[in-house]
Amino acid sequence: GIDSNPDDPGDSDTPGASSWHGTHVAGTVAAATNNSGTGVAGTSWGAKIMPLRALGKGGGTTYDVAQSIRFSARLSNDSNTLPPRKADIINLSLGSSQATNAERDAVAAAIEAGVIIVAAAGNENVSTPFYPAAYEGVIGVSASTITGEKAYYSNFGNYVDIAAPGGDLTAEQRLGILSTYVDGYQSGS
Repeated sequence: GIDSNPDDPGDSDTPGASSWHGTHVAGTVAAATNNSGTGVAGTSWGAKIMPLRALGKGGGTTYDVAQSIRFSARLSNDSNTLPPRKADIINLSLGSSQATNAERDAVAAAIEAGVIIVAAAGNENVSTPFYPAAYEGVIGVSASTITGEKAYYSNFGNYVDIAAPGGDLTAEQRLGILSTYVDGYQSGS
């Protein structure tokens, strides 16, 4: 259902163990710059973010993802509410190997409404289609290393359209992607 608080609660109940993935991705895209040397600059620091959390600490379903897509594309959805304007681009850094009609239909409707949808190819190092990245019209993104090679964990296959730096946090490399973060050890974070 609808949560009026868009803060990222993390994906773990253990303090300091959450990935803060949504916050990290939002920062990669739109972290503010010209802020006295604090933090990082996003790739489009003037972009506006419509923070939606389709999956919570306990995960979620493709129905939840479909409803978030429909809401952000300003299409009818089960919340019976619409944002003031539709998203131009929907980023989905989530997915599964299961395609569903609800998710496929939501993606198709959003694309028909003029929204660009970008989705992660997955992190299992397999060529099995990963959804929503493998749906028709979605830009599927795999992960690359600092040298431009496929990251060891990145999925691959004919549904992948482009690769972007994904980082390598193995003990040998420790090459992450800098972005915004949350200190999950402090109260209120």
